[in-house]
Amino acid sequence: MASKKTCFVITGFGPKTDHETGRIIDLDKTFEHLIKPVFDELNIKCFRAKEIRHSGTIDVPMYEWIYKADIVVADVSTLNPNALYELGVRHALRPNTTIVISEDQTKYPFDLNHTVISKYEHLGKDIGVTEATRFRRELKLLVQAVLKSKKNDSPVYTYLPKLQPPVFTDEELELITDKPKNQVSLSELIDDAENAKNSNDFSVAILLYKACLTFEPQNVFLRQRLALVTYKNGKPNIKTALTDAEDILQELNPEETTDIETLGLSGAINKRLFEETKETKYLEKSIRFYSKGYYIAQDYYNGINYAYLLTLKATLVKDKYEAISFFVQSQRVREEIVSICLDLIRQKTFKERGDREWVYQSLAQAYLGLDKQDELKKNLDKINKLSKGQFDLDTFKEHNKKLLDNIELIRTKNNYQSIT
Repeated sequence: MASKKTCFVITGFGPKTDHETGRIIDLDKTFEHLIKPVFDELNIKCFRAKEIRHSGTIDVPMYEWIYKADIVVADVSTLNPNALYELGVRHALRPNTTIVISEDQTKYPFDLNHTVISKYEHLGKDIGVTEATRFRRELKLLVQAVLKSKKNDSPVYTYLPKLQPPVFTDEELELITDKPKNQVSLSELIDDAENAKNSNDFSVAILLYKACLTFEPQNVFLRQRLALVTYKNGKPNIKTALTDAEDILQELNPEETTDIETLGLSGAINKRLFEETKETKYLEKSIRFYSKGYYIAQDYYNGINYAYLLTLKATLVKDKYEAISFFVQSQRVREEIVSICLDLIRQKTFKERGDREWVYQSLAQAYLGLDKQDELKKNLDKINKLSKGQFDLDTFKEHNKKLLDNIELIRTKNNYQSIT
């Protein structure tokens, strides 16, 4: 009998888009803030597939962990197909000690309606302190209850009552706790890649994300990150870096996807391609990606960029009335962004959101475009307090200057002084 109980967590990792609602859920935050602390407190070994060192394909050891773990926690947020399939495997093999959780806005298919699902709340891509405390308390009680009662929680075992659930032996447990030499886990590679990205060491980050993709070639998050650091790297030159990043994203089918992160990245890449080449085809593509991301999820980041590009387009068209039409459209989007951001700010949990700076920046840029100076000034102090560094502030100020220059150009070209 193994000396220490184990919990295998069925989950994706990184930010994932809930395609039903368009919201982004960071599943790493769920694991780090909601799940693992509970099992650490209970002295139960808790791990995900990405954290295990292994050689060759992950599939064989992963199914062993699903089969043998004393407890499985399955996070079905965003209805990730892999997670749902692995939950089905667990239900087929073990009669009990399987806990299902999800973000509270997940819309379940019919087959999950009979399953007890514990819900938690995401704030943007993050989880608030109050919610983390609440859910950890709930999860701890649930873990203690399922270990004590061994109550059947698998629909399969209603019909197959003679199946015998296995446990880890001490030797098998060592394969998890004692990591093989000269092998790294996917989690370690991702941490190193993220650290390189955050240090602006993009060349190293590119190599590390490519190594990560050898573990999981179809992983959306890893491909998005590789595209991001590729265009940020700017080598061998800016245009080549941007087109290389665009090629990387093609695997994610940006023209058809509803993934907000992919759409935002595609919009950013094509915006920069337009700035570099002045070719309007890139501007049109950027507008298409940002507008889609905005309308799918009412996402303020995609929305404020969409509004800016509509203003930019208004400076490029020759017809006066067409220019005014694009600018009026951009102003309507800004008014909607104001509404979206104010709704977020009014929420009781807003102070716990990790994206407050970006909400205030988007709100301020909307006020700037709408020429609402009093409201703009009120937000600038909050942005300065929340800013994570001078780089963020400089980028914000640069974007504002471009916006004002474009608005002035529209006025001058079209002799339309009351345009705001």
